[in-house]
Amino acid sequence: MDEKKLNESRQSIAAFIQNRRNELGISQAALAEQTGMGIATIKRFESGKFWLNMKQYVLLRNALGLPTFF
Repeated sequence: MDEKKLNESRQSIAAFIQNRRNELGISQAALAEQTGMGIATIKRFESGKFWLNMKQYVLLRNALGLPTFF
């Protein structure tokens, strides 16, 4: 997969997570506290400039009540 497609995928995933957080009325700070991640990590991820590792992804997914996809 080329770099352009990877960047588009990362931005799409970040936008989905940000929209879900906003739907639930959860601030970035509250999400960071719930997941044990730093707020800077949440901000970088939501800006589409940072890949989460699998543990971080699962923590976010659980905090936002998202289903497992596999």
